[in-house]
Amino acid sequence: AFLASYAEELAAEAGLDVTVWDEAALAADGFGGILGVGRAAASPPRLIRLDYTPAGSTKKTPRVVLVGKGITFDSGGLSIKPADGMLTMKRDMTGGAVVMSVMAALGALGCPVRVTGMVPTAENAISGDALRPGDVITHFGGRTTEVTNTDAEGRLILADAMAYAVAELDPAVLVDVA
Repeated sequence: AFLASYAEELAAEAGLDVTVWDEAALAADGFGGILGVGRAAASPPRLIRLDYTPAGSTKKTPRVVLVGKGITFDSGGLSIKPADGMLTMKRDMTGGAVVMSVMAALGALGCPVRVTGMVPTAENAISGDALRPGDVITHFGGRTTEVTNTDAEGRLILADAMAYAVAELDPAVLVDVA
């Protein structure tokens, strides 16, 4: 939720449009990967969408979609990482931070194409409600995944955001920044 709040501030400063899905909107729209990964965390998951539209663009102006992983901490979930493996896991959201930084710079750079940044964000934590190996989740668009290792959380959240991008945004280019 903090990262989503920061994205809203960034969007206001950079002249971007922003949409944030909270856990109710994620459930209503079928983002099962993001919800599954984030359901054990104290801080709820979010999906952030930032849109840059250059002056004079039309619906025919090509769109680039950047999707960045926003795992704010990765314990590995029930497939827990060893202690040494968790030391740097607050940086598992670097892909999302890169996408947000690029989005903030587009106006100043005079980018001639439309760009949408998608940042699925969650904390991969452990609790009694944690995603379990063997659980089946349904992603945006209806595709399912059987989770065999809860430390594969990045793929689960990126799958939701990428499926949304393909189905709803008609990208000329889709870039995954994990």
